[in-house]
Amino acid sequence: MRPSVSLVLFVSFITGCATSLPSSPVEDIDAAWRIRQVELRQITAWQVLGRLALRAANQGWHASLRWDRDGEKVRLDFTGPLGRGHLRLVQDSHGAELRDADQRVWRAENPETLLYRATGWALPLNGLNYWVVGLPVPATASTQQLDDQGRLKRLVQSGWDIQFLEYTRYGEYDLPSKLFITRRDAPSEDPAAGEEFLEVRLSIERWTFIP
Repeated sequence: MRPSVSLVLFVSFITGCATSLPSSPVEDIDAAWRIRQVELRQITAWQVLGRLALRAANQGWHASLRWDRDGEKVRLDFTGPLGRGHLRLVQDSHGAELRDADQRVWRAENPETLLYRATGWALPLNGLNYWVVGLPVPATASTQQLDDQGRLKRLVQSGWDIQFLEYTRYGEYDLPSKLFITRRDAPSEDPAAGEEFLEVRLSIERWTFIP
């Protein structure tokens, strides 16, 4: 099953232009991290363009990604060469809806459950809303490792191991541009299959911040 593409109209927007990042370490990493968290929590509306690759034991999938978020409203459009070629996942306060290129529709309260039922992929969609900006999910236990700039380098949370491989500056923010996410006990469609693993590679090509 694969994606569909849709556009969300915004009255005004600011496009984040990527620039090189300074390489010199900060003096107080923990203080830099505390300041950074306050700044990043303000980012709740965006458009992200990128690429997504998934790998499980016997299969792989990759797609282009368009990700629009405005608070609780989220739209994920996947476009890829496999399967039907398009998927659109929409979430708001009323629940989640998934639509494929054949206009078949699935609905559920939880977007992660919905995507898994329709495709068999157990993506950590709720966590990604925070990890994509370089933050842990709030009020959820985690183990964190910081780099010499006071940014997340590695995060273990809710059974997922997230490595932040690269950051890029967009406007005034240093944001992750390459993430490698793994889980060893990802759900399997086959109860007899035992422990499964899932690898998720997310490469972000452009951010647009919505005021």
